[in-house]
Amino acid sequence: MKRLPDTEFSVMKRLWSAMKECPDSPISTVSLKELLEKERSWNMSALQTVLSRLEEKGFVKSEKSGRNRFYTVLISEEDYLTEESRSFFGRIGGKKLTSLVAALYDNNDITDSDLEELKKFIDSKK
Repeated sequence: MKRLPDTEFSVMKRLWSAMKECPDSPISTVSLKELLEKERSWNMSALQTVLSRLEEKGFVKSEKSGRNRFYTVLISEEDYLTEESRSFFGRIGGKKLTSLVAALYDNNDITDSDLEELKKFIDSKK
């Protein structure tokens, strides 16, 4: 599975969110544009280009109905994030998860409450 560039990933996040709300309903390009515009302005042509790329990569499929095109997600958010995590840890090589968390903490990218949440998660898995 290919890593998505930031723009494609932001569109996929919105698609995944929409699919969670209505899992059996494909989303139209117009509806997706409206959802995306809550964060930033989108040109319809640019959105259609991003959606075409996502379809070529196998992340979505589309169907045309009248003048509208509707999109359905093919790769779940969980599957994508799992693959991205594996890829990330593969790229950093022999680094330990503890080293990563320590670096995030030292740079103030992770808070004490984040660590407490992580601790609760780890405890629940024992």
